[in-house]
Amino acid sequence: MPKPYKIAAKAIIFQGDRVLVLRKSKEERLAKNHHGWDFPGGGLEPDEPIMEALAREVWEETGLQVKVVGPVYIHDEVQEEKHLVVIKFACHQPEGELLLSGEHESAFWFPIDDVPGSVLPEWMKDEVARAWHIICNPPVK
Repeated sequence: MPKPYKIAAKAIIFQGDRVLVLRKSKEERLAKNHHGWDFPGGGLEPDEPIMEALAREVWEETGLQVKVVGPVYIHDEVQEEKHLVVIKFACHQPEGELLLSGEHESAFWFPIDDVPGSVLPEWMKDEVARAWHIICNPPVK
């Protein structure tokens, strides 16, 4: 039997030469057996366009509005209970006051030069580097 799709959008947000990384709450980490580092974003609602979902999720989780520059990475994973597709976008120029939802306990603005030697997982360091490249070399419209 086919597995249901779960589609999510995540934002890799830059403010100047710093990137926003969130730390999931202890409850979230334990419930999902998760390392805890996260980018803002989440699942699409039925019939919700992906860019609207991205804006909604970023707002709900951080209180910020951002400008999307372009796609960075697509994570495609067939899990036991679902087929998960997560599309990550490079974003910048955040506006608003950073206010975290209950899903996250803290937020960090990592200087780009500090990311390679940081405690972040390797996949996250790679995605930040890809997103930074897009921020510095935006697609031509």
